[in-house]
Amino acid sequence: MSSDNSDMNRLPNAGTARTKSRGATSLIAFIALAAGVAIQNNYSLQPALPAVAQTFGVPLSRMGLVAASLQAGYMVGIVLLVPLGDRVAAARIVSCQFALLAVALVLAACSPNVSALAAAGCMIGMLATNAVHLASIAFKVADPLSRGRAVGTVGMGISAGILLSRFVGGLVAQAAGWRTLLILSGAACLVLAFVAQRLLPKKAPSGAGSYLRLLGSLPSLLFRFALLREGIAVGACWFFVFSMLWITLVLEVAGPPLNLSAAQAGMFSFAGILGLFATRVAGRAADRFGHRQVIAASLVLVLAGVALMMAAPASIAALAVGLVVFDAGCFSAQVANQTRVLAIDADSRSRIYSVYMFIYYAAGALGSIAGPLILERFGWRFVCQLALIVSAIGLAITFACYCAHAKQRVPQNEPRPPVS
Repeated sequence: MSSDNSDMNRLPNAGTARTKSRGATSLIAFIALAAGVAIQNNYSLQPALPAVAQTFGVPLSRMGLVAASLQAGYMVGIVLLVPLGDRVAAARIVSCQFALLAVALVLAACSPNVSALAAAGCMIGMLATNAVHLASIAFKVADPLSRGRAVGTVGMGISAGILLSRFVGGLVAQAAGWRTLLILSGAACLVLAFVAQRLLPKKAPSGAGSYLRLLGSLPSLLFRFALLREGIAVGACWFFVFSMLWITLVLEVAGPPLNLSAAQAGMFSFAGILGLFATRVAGRAADRFGHRQVIAASLVLVLAGVALMMAAPASIAALAVGLVVFDAGCFSAQVANQTRVLAIDADSRSRIYSVYMFIYYAAGALGSIAGPLILERFGWRFVCQLALIVSAIGLAITFACYCAHAKQRVPQNEPRPPVS
């Protein structure tokens, strides 16, 4: 009888656990979708920039102002808006940013000239940092044993949003015009604002202080947390390489011996979609084996992909395979690195992530600027050699920190814990 009663007592608990698990999975799926929709606004207009220039009767060269405004706004938003996650409830900040993003997109659609569109683009870029908020929220709401998987799922959503935004944006803009594209994006953001208000946590963090105090604390985080410095150094290595290699690849294949058109060169971006599937695997592996192990293995993939592209620059197949391996390594390393950075300190999570992402994107911007200059002066082989060197530096930092951590934390004659 007691056994029966015990079983009866356990059944509701098991059912409740399964229900909570399904609810958490659905919430993570929504967060990944919302993050992808938020970030795609930074890129979906790019294929339509020639049409924008034609609408306003200006040279295509002036469209660089629009593209730059989106990226500049994103960097500003990382510093000014992302830290608010330590002070404002998730439901409130995400829903408000989506609502304001919808307004910014409509204003952009109604722009009378390029300057007005660039100003609206800066607002869009700032508010698109909702994707950064959502990655942090996913880590917080996930089960502690599956946080890497949750960050990997959101990372997959963000990467899909970036990779597919240009393709989908180009189709919509061609069929209905660039202004309609922006209005439809605004409508999607407005829907997400209402859903986020209902689904995301409504409890505000406590003890973060005033907004100015939040901003003032950002520089000190670099001195407080050694793991943050490590994460920034390693992440900056591969994102510099990622940005440098992608922008120079498009330029390289446009010349001899391949002489590909812009449309043909753009097809290489579909190789990145295959790399997306590595993010969830990397998240699970980070939960199970540790973050440094996954980062080290990912950087080995980065090195292998670059080596293949350097060895066979005249082969479309080799370049495509090399890109798949390269992207899988970069995406996997990013998931593992983000997961451990988000776990550093619960009370400062959004501010830590703000510092990390700001320097991360700054390294990417440096790679985008340096890449074409290096290619023009020294050629593709030197670009790949530099990519190998910088990636190897990231791998060496990871290995050195792994060894130092293992030596510091494992006393003699005691079992070795997993090193993250």
